[in-house]
Amino acid sequence: MPNPTATEYPKKVFMLLNCSALLMSLLIVFLSTHIRLGEAGLGCQPWPECYAQLSFADGIKGLQIPETAFKTFRAMHRHVASILGLNILIIMLMSIRYRKQISPRLPVLMFLVVLFLSILGIATPTRSLPLVTLGNILGGIVLAGLIWRQIIRIRERTEVSGPRILLLLSITLTLQLISGAWASANYTGSACPQIFSCTYTENISANIVKSFNVFRHLNLDEQSYLVLDVSSSIVQLSHRVIAVILLLIILVGLWTVKARHPELLKPMYIVTGVFIAEFALGVFNVLADMPLWTNTLHNLLAVGLLFATINLTTQIHFNKK
Repeated sequence: MPNPTATEYPKKVFMLLNCSALLMSLLIVFLSTHIRLGEAGLGCQPWPECYAQLSFADGIKGLQIPETAFKTFRAMHRHVASILGLNILIIMLMSIRYRKQISPRLPVLMFLVVLFLSILGIATPTRSLPLVTLGNILGGIVLAGLIWRQIIRIRERTEVSGPRILLLLSITLTLQLISGAWASANYTGSACPQIFSCTYTENISANIVKSFNVFRHLNLDEQSYLVLDVSSSIVQLSHRVIAVILLLIILVGLWTVKARHPELLKPMYIVTGVFIAEFALGVFNVLADMPLWTNTLHNLLAVGLLFATINLTTQIHFNKK
């Protein structure tokens, strides 16, 4: 009998499966982001008093938004997530079958992330624990990034030398994604209603550790409504500070690439363009009192920035300069 691992694997089918998985993962990121932000109250009136009124009384979670507002989106999310899980299972099985030609490490990791998100979705205890929301947000982003990385791996690419500033860019982007997910998980959107100022700034130094304790619970009043405090300001402000640091690193990286690594200029331009759009939209969201749809787009652009950075960094090896 012929050895199946020695058989030429169907590359086009494998690529098609990964592309369809990528599209579905992006759709899930959009749906989950839009539902979560809408239930938190983005776009509600009067702003910002109505934001993140998390009432847990009588089984109500979030604002008392009519069920029809997100009923269709929830149904779409469940169906697409189920199809995506099956899609990734097929990708994993194909990679195991043709393991001599396709490394199964990424597909197996993709499937493990799907299992993690499925278990987290079923066993979610309460939205008053930010760690659960953090896991959902980052899990979706990581899954999309892994699928994109798998697609890049299928294509043949020539590795070139690159400056270490791009490694720093990747690390800072990771911190930015985590800080953004943590800000969303803690519903800090209205803690800093102005670009350069926050509402709650008392005794910041004493609350820094508390603000980033992953096991913290949201601060609720006697009516089980969310109470914003100095921790909310710290979380939101840190996300903005990291964004500014990332902007500076990207500009330095662009200058370095233009001067010494012109072969990386095109992917570096893409990273720079996506980040500038993301940065500008973040500023607009604050000035426009947090519209729901533009905040959803802000989250999608964050995934696009991750894709652009993966596309840049996976084709280089880092030198010492």
